[in-house]
Amino acid sequence: MKTLRYFLLFSIVTAFLFTSCESLEVENLNDPDFETAFSNPSDVKGVAGSLINSWYMNINNADGLAIMTWVGADAGTCSWGNFGMRDFSYEPRIAWDNTPAYSNAAMTENNYKGFYAGLASANEVLGKVVVGDMVIVSEGTDETPMVAAVAHLAQGLNLGYLGLMFDKAFITTENTDPDAILNLGLETYPWNQVIDTAVMCLDKCIALCASNTFTLPDTWVPGVTMTNVKLAELANTVAAALLAYSPRNMTQNSAVDWAKVGAYANNGLTYDFAPVMDDVSWYNLYQTYTVYGGWGQTDMRLVNMMDPNFPSRWTDANTWDVLPEPTTSHVDGIDDRIFTDFEFLETCPFRVERGYYHFSSYRYARYDDYLSTWTTPQPTFLKVENDMLMAEALLHQPDLTGAAAIINAGTRVTRGGLAPVAATAAEIEAAIFYERHIELHTSTPGLEFFAMRKANKLQAGTPLHFPIPGQQLEVNQMENYTFGPGKGVAGEDYSNGGWF
Repeated sequence: MKTLRYFLLFSIVTAFLFTSCESLEVENLNDPDFETAFSNPSDVKGVAGSLINSWYMNINNADGLAIMTWVGADAGTCSWGNFGMRDFSYEPRIAWDNTPAYSNAAMTENNYKGFYAGLASANEVLGKVVVGDMVIVSEGTDETPMVAAVAHLAQGLNLGYLGLMFDKAFITTENTDPDAILNLGLETYPWNQVIDTAVMCLDKCIALCASNTFTLPDTWVPGVTMTNVKLAELANTVAAALLAYSPRNMTQNSAVDWAKVGAYANNGLTYDFAPVMDDVSWYNLYQTYTVYGGWGQTDMRLVNMMDPNFPSRWTDANTWDVLPEPTTSHVDGIDDRIFTDFEFLETCPFRVERGYYHFSSYRYARYDDYLSTWTTPQPTFLKVENDMLMAEALLHQPDLTGAAAIINAGTRVTRGGLAPVAATAAEIEAAIFYERHIELHTSTPGLEFFAMRKANKLQAGTPLHFPIPGQQLEVNQMENYTFGPGKGVAGEDYSNGGWF
C-alpha cells in the first residue's frame, strides 16, 4: 500500500504513517486532493481491506520483536547477530540499547512504526464511517458495518500489541483531536491503560458483528471465509489474550479479571486463524527464520520439557557426546510431538565462542510445508490458544474440574500422548504453560515471552517490555530510557526471576 501521509509522532514529526489504495499517492500534504482521495467510499473500503494484512505482516516481521522475544524467552535459540537475537539472548542478560544509532534499533522502531501505521489507517476509516457518517454500499449492500468492524478490530490489534510489547504508548482513536496530534500535544499512557483501550475497541467490533451479517471479501484474509461470526470470534480471542498476556509478573497476573477473560474466551475461536500465504503480500518471516536450516532452533528448555532425558541447558563442550538417542515412537512420559512436530539434528551450526547455551539438538518442523511452497496457511491465532485461555480463566475463578476437562480433551492428550492432568491448580497451571510452548510454538508472536513473563520465569535481567524507541524519544524531545539489569524497576521493567 502506498504511503499517503505522516499522521502521528514518528519520523520528522514523529510521523504515524497512513496507508491507502495502491492507485493513490498524495505527496503534498497540503494538497486538497488528499481529502478528496479519502472521500470516495470505495477507497475507504480499500483501506479497510488492508488492515488485517498490515497487522499480520508487521507482527510476523523478522526485523521486529517476534524473533527477539522468542530467543529471549528461551523458547528458541540462535547465536547469529541478525534480528537482535544474539544481543537479546546473552547470558547473563544485558540491557536493551535504546539509542537510535544502535545496530538493532530497527527491531523496536519497525514494530512501533507499523502498529501506529495500522492504527492511523483504522482511525481514518472510522473517522469517515463513524464520525463522518459515510455510507459504503456495494451492489446494493450496505457494507458500512463490515468496514467499521474490521477497523475497530485493527485498532484493538495495534493498540493491544503496543500495550503488550512497550511500557507505554500514545493512545489515538477516531475521536482524537487532530490538533493535539499535529502539535505533539498527546501524552503517553502506561501499558495497562493502552490494553484497556484496545479491549474497548474490540468490544465495538464484537457489537457490530453481533448486530450485522456480512462476509469479508476473499482477499482480506486469504483462505479463511471471514463471516461476521468468525470475525467476532477472532476479536473475542484477541481481547481475552490481551488481558491474559499483559501482566509483567505473577502478582499482576493474579489481579487479572479472569471472569472477563473467560467471557471473551467462551465466545472465542472455534477455528484456526491461519491466512494462506501467497509469498507476495502475505508471508511470514517469523515462522521462516525460527525454523529454516542454519537459523533458529528449539531451545533445549523445551526439548527437556518434552523428553526429560535431554538436558535443559547446553553448558559445555561435552554435553553433545552424552545426549540420549532421540525418541521416534510413543514412550510413556515423553511427548509424541517431539518426533511429530520437531526434528532431531546431528549437528549444530552455532558459534562456540558465543556461548554453548545457544546450542540445541532440535528444530521445529511442524510447518515445513511452508518452507517448500511458501503458499500454505500460517497461523497466528489457533483454536488451541483460545482453549488455553478458557482453561486459564477457569483455573483462576476457580473451576479446576472444568479447566482440567478442557486440557484433557485437547492436544496435550490427543497429539502429545501425555497422561491427563488431575484437577489440581498446580497441574493445570503447568499444563497450560506447557501447551503454550509446545503446541503453540511459533504460532502467535510473543506468546512464549508473555507466558514466561507473567510466570516470573524470564532469565534475570531480561527486559519485561521495551521502551519507546530512542528515535521516537529524540523527535519528541523526551529523555532516553531503557530496561534491563539495573535499568528500571526490578520485577516490573526487567526480570528478577528466572527458570533455572
